Amino acid sequence: AVVSTQSTGIHAVCVPLLLWTGQAMLAPFVLCTVADHPITMCTLGTCVYILYYLYLHPVVGMITLPLLSAMAYSAHLYWSMDLDNKWMVLIGIHVVSWIAQFIGHGKFEGRRPALLDSLVQAVLTAPFFVFFEYCFFFGLFEDLHLEVQREVYKEIARKRQ
Repeated sequence: AVVSTQSTGIHAVCVPLLLWTGQAMLAPFVLCTVADHPITMCTLGTCVYILYYLYLHPVVGMITLPLLSAMAYSAHLYWSMDLDNKWMVLIGIHVVSWIAQFIGHGKFEGRRPALLDSLVQAVLTAPFFVFFEYCFFFGLFEDLHLEVQREVYKEIARKRQ
């Protein structure tokens, strides 16, 4: 759980950027075509995210559905832009976002990033928790937010002993 304002800010900005750049990197790779519509690795990956999030928490899953869909759509549109070095731009944003994540974890949280514990947690579950943070920010799920905060502070106290 994120406990510092700085780390929360880094997560709020960098995790969606990592997700979007990942989608954009997968967008050019067409797996098949259905009714003259290309199904890309981005399309498939986005469907996995949506289904997983609906499974984990149906309400938050429904909130993320249009967001993830819009991100995937814009990731596909990215490739039609008149922009030189599209791959370098994506890789640059992706690498800078990962570096910021590592700095946020090390400097502000004093722990290692989820990537070092579990790739699935870092890639699939971390964005889900960031979506929850946005929900909490906008006043949704207040009881759950309070419960999460209590557990975080208990864990902090336990680790300080």
